[in-house]
Amino acid sequence: MLCEWSSAAHRTMSDYLRELIRHSQPIAFPPIEYDEVLRELRKIGINMNQLASKAHSLGFIDEREYRADSERLWRVVAELSSQMSRGGVKFGSNEDMGC
Repeated sequence: MLCEWSSAAHRTMSDYLRELIRHSQPIAFPPIEYDEVLRELRKIGINMNQLASKAHSLGFIDEREYRADSERLWRVVAELSSQMSRGGVKFGSNEDMGC
């Protein structure tokens, strides 16, 4: 178990144990899905900025395109909220080690 925790925190077991001894809780790096979510949010943001620019220059908004991006954004936010509410990877603390 200690090996898994140290690996997820991108630390050697020695470094991980040192952090635990200093009463510091090492954190895990975000899962790969995190990068995918950020990429998706960036794409949506770029699309919405382009729509805003187009609306400003033409004097009207492409409502169909705006709604599609807006719904896409809310789906990503809902999925992210769902994942966050389930919690993340819990790493051991001194109590878990029997200290």
